[in-house]
Amino acid sequence: MAAPTPYTAFDFLHESSFDAAVLWGADDHAPALSIASGMKRNTRLYHIPLMLYLRGKNEINLGELFHRGFADVASSDTPEIETAERVLALAQSHRRQLTIRKALDSVRSLEIMDPSTGLFTAELFAAHLGRVAEASRARRRPLSVCVLRVREGDAVTLARQGGWLDRAMPQIGAMISRLVRVEDTAARLAKEVFALALPATRGEAARLAAERIAAVIGCTAFDAGPDRSPFVAEFDVGAAELRPDETPGLLLERASTDLFAKVGQL
Repeated sequence: MAAPTPYTAFDFLHESSFDAAVLWGADDHAPALSIASGMKRNTRLYHIPLMLYLRGKNEINLGELFHRGFADVASSDTPEIETAERVLALAQSHRRQLTIRKALDSVRSLEIMDPSTGLFTAELFAAHLGRVAEASRARRRPLSVCVLRVREGDAVTLARQGGWLDRAMPQIGAMISRLVRVEDTAARLAKEVFALALPATRGEAARLAAERIAAVIGCTAFDAGPDRSPFVAEFDVGAAELRPDETPGLLLERASTDLFAKVGQL
């Protein structure tokens, strides 16, 4: 399918299922960057891999493209067969991840999971984090943990009083579970506190991932009851990367400490 304008692009993306998308950069990259940013604010479109296709080898900030959510960049100088193979590789990887996610989602209703959100409980997360830490050391790969806590505010306080924040938790938990990668693990540590275990991820990249997730949830309006405006749930984020000889418990504690340190700076 092809969309000639950003408006029809979003129509296609919302109405059809895609395993990958290619965005035309042309001389002005703004429309493509806008579409990419919009997809990264949508739970269903968040993981669709994106390739930016450029007219030529223009100077472009690859770091910025990564932050916008692009997985690959090609130009008209790239052989068509190579470009097609790269797009298909992205699509196949995405489809494989969807299959794995479907299998993982099938256990969300088990008694060992958090009954409200379907995420790992604190106890299950602690046990799993220990195994992930061992695997990371054995493979000599980084491991990071993020902690997300619902940010205090007048709207959230009012939503708590009527039980509306509790009613929003199943949707918030479902969004978190869908916004992480299939190799990541999401847990509910406390009533309004969540954690993420991110294998093969450095600390700053983990923080960026958690902030992206928080931003997507922050775009969603939750019901606050009759005669009240909907409220949004914003999050404070903390992150930490596993140090040599550090225990998983200390890693999680450092991520929590980082969260409170960031809150103190606000």
